Amino acid sequence: MKFLSPNGHAIVGTAETILATARISDIDPETGEPEYEGGTDVHWDTQETLARNGHILFVCEQGDEWTFDQLRPHAATEDFEGATLSL
Repeated sequence: MKFLSPNGHAIVGTAETILATARISDIDPETGEPEYEGGTDVHWDTQETLARNGHILFVCEQGDEWTFDQLRPHAATEDFEGATLSL
C-alpha cells in the first residue's frame, strides 16, 4: 500500500544513517582543521534506519521526515500506460 505525508507528498523511503570517511590529505597543526582530499568512502555495512520515539522515520518526496502514525493511506490505480493516478 502507498502512503502520503500529512501534507500530501508521496513517501519515497526511510531515513537512514551510514558511516562515511571523508578523505583528508593533511591536518592544520594549529587549528586541527582537516584539509579535505575530495573523496568519501561509504561503509554500507553500517546502514541503520532512523527512528523517532521508537517509530521508523519515513521520508516524503520533499525531504521531510514523518513517523508511520503521521502518514495517510493513498488509494491509487494504474492507467493504461502504467502511470499512477490518484482516486
